[in-house]
Amino acid sequence: MSKVRAIVVIVIALLAIGQIVRNAFVLAYASDAPQKAVIAWPSNPDVLFKAALEDIASAAAAGRPAPKTKIDAIYAAASGAPLAPEPFLVRGVEAQLAGDQSLAEQAFKAALRRSPRSRAAHYFLADHYLRTNQADAGLAELARLTRLVPNGIAAVAPYYASYAKAPGGAPRVKAMLRAHPEFGPDVLSALATDAANADLVLYLARGRGDTSGEPPAWHGKLVESLVAAGQYPKARTVWATLSGQQAAAEQGLFDSQFSGNKAPPPFNWTLLSTASGLAEGEGQGRLHIIYYGRDNATLASQTLTLKPGRYRLGFEVEGGSQSLSSLAWKLRCLPSKKSLASLGLASGRRVLGDFAVPADCPAQLLELSGVAPEFPQTVDVTVRGLALSKVAS
Repeated sequence: MSKVRAIVVIVIALLAIGQIVRNAFVLAYASDAPQKAVIAWPSNPDVLFKAALEDIASAAAAGRPAPKTKIDAIYAAASGAPLAPEPFLVRGVEAQLAGDQSLAEQAFKAALRRSPRSRAAHYFLADHYLRTNQADAGLAELARLTRLVPNGIAAVAPYYASYAKAPGGAPRVKAMLRAHPEFGPDVLSALATDAANADLVLYLARGRGDTSGEPPAWHGKLVESLVAAGQYPKARTVWATLSGQQAAAEQGLFDSQFSGNKAPPPFNWTLLSTASGLAEGEGQGRLHIIYYGRDNATLASQTLTLKPGRYRLGFEVEGGSQSLSSLAWKLRCLPSKKSLASLGLASGRRVLGDFAVPADCPAQLLELSGVAPEFPQTVDVTVRGLALSKVAS
């Protein structure tokens, strides 16, 4: 790597980290409103410490020297609180200004020993680490800081996500997530909204365990992002990997038994449960449908990745009424929305329909749609034996 490129990489990384520092600073101090506290109790040492540190931290975040009046105010207040960490923080800032980074680090660590939950101590120590190119230690210290602030993780996660995309940032963020796994869901969710980050998300997530039983929200977000970007084969592969459904990466319906598999949409079923109607899987290939006929609705849907060729869709219906014709299974190409098939529901017999998937149809959307009739009428039926098979040419 040339010297010029190396400098550019360092600058980009520092700018990304700087965003994290500034955001952490706002979280650490804004919620306390120390200036208001000064008015209410001007002689309280803790209030004076917080008010002075807010100004000192603001100056540090903006790259300005710490105000001497604020430093003097902290030393003066220290006489009323001999075990307080603030005087050590001030000593650290003074050491920074004098160019003595070793003494600054010792002072900030001494402050943290006196008050392990001091947001100010965590902030200044994190800032010191990042100023002295100790990125791993700085990211870890910022993680500890944001855990002490309400909604801190969610607020700072986008900045960690930005840093992960900077040159050299991914391994450091991965190490931070390993040490602080609670940051994972928010950081990965922030990255998962952009399909271009798919490989980065998978890299950062590799090795993470999940014992909740439910797929994390970022799983669905990442797959949806890839689908929105038209990257259907990759979306299906990522979905199958994250869902632990490797065999499901092949073409065809997923969970045609309606067993309630926890894999997320869109390659698993999306079932409606609103005032428009209800679709409920009952297992053993049965899907119970209640459609009120008041408005158009999609009661069940799944995205497919069928290869070009001819296919057959079949199902049976139990129950029904004179409004049964308001329901139909429809298949469309993605992203063109071109119709491939439409099979209306008919009670008492098996419905079959053949259709062809053209070469310019990389993905398909299968939907059970309800079209509101002129006079609304409730339909209560069960679809069973839904099957999709390839027809030999």
